[in-house]
Amino acid sequence: MDEDSVLFAVRNLFALGNYQIAINELSTSNRLLQSPEAQLEAKIYLYRSYVGQGKYNVVISDVADQDPAELQAIKLLAVYLQAKDKGNAAVVEQAVSSSTALLSDGANNVNPTIQLTSATILTNEGFQEEALKVLHIRGKSLECAALAIQIYIQMDRVDLARKEVANVKSWADDALLAQLLEAWVDLRIGGDKYQDAFYIFEEFAQSNTSATVKLLNNLAVSNLALGRYPEAESHLMEAVSKVKCRNMGNMLRMYNMHLNISLGELQDSNDADTLVNLIVCSNLTAKPADVVNRYVSQLREVAPQHAFLQDLDLKSSLFDRSAARYAVA
Repeated sequence: MDEDSVLFAVRNLFALGNYQIAINELSTSNRLLQSPEAQLEAKIYLYRSYVGQGKYNVVISDVADQDPAELQAIKLLAVYLQAKDKGNAAVVEQAVSSSTALLSDGANNVNPTIQLTSATILTNEGFQEEALKVLHIRGKSLECAALAIQIYIQMDRVDLARKEVANVKSWADDALLAQLLEAWVDLRIGGDKYQDAFYIFEEFAQSNTSATVKLLNNLAVSNLALGRYPEAESHLMEAVSKVKCRNMGNMLRMYNMHLNISLGELQDSNDADTLVNLIVCSNLTAKPADVVNRYVSQLREVAPQHAFLQDLDLKSSLFDRSAARYAVA
């Protein structure tokens, strides 16, 4: 296997959310990466995979001040996400400022990795328009296109998302990420497109190394949209079991014990998207209120700033205010 093949595999693993296997692949194939460009790209995906796992301290401690700008950008993203999780507003503000400054330095504004990290931070802060400006000059970067499409969907601009997908397919039709982009947009379009999206996610999930928490959630959302609630719940329970496997694996490694499951089955712990989809699925299947409340409590613990919770709290507040108007004096 040459370095191009290694990086091709890692890109696909990362796109599917298979962060641990991407890390393993980079570790075992490191000797095959000879060129400086390949070595840098490998480090980029290594640290981005750690960020994807929520292992922010690994990135923050490993990336040095003299490292390339791409790695500095990933470190800033890790600092930002960690501060966001902890509710540290001052550090969040500093990370946003530092990310913007890094982007404006030299040719960094057309560097895909720096564009991605900066636009991700801006999007998380609610500055979608500014994020799109960062991504405007993106060339043929699939990941920049993917983030732009996600932002268009958030802004309810499905027309622009569809246009971007069509553009991507004109030069990367067979790329795994291009197919995922199409499925995301299909889910937003609805109707017959729900089934099309399901087929795309199902195809990728057939491989044991690809049935990630991320893909299982996509399958669950597709089934929820299609009204297939038992199937959706099954996918979400499988996602939960992978999270538990991750936690168990960490515990057993503390005692130098062997866990008899594939590393490919070890997924990210405390997955907020799984919890959100479990809340939705539980409501649709008329689960008892205590079940729903338990998932909400878990979500508040692992992702207190999640957009779902902010929306839920806003609606609860509006309901309470409306109810107070009709309260008996």
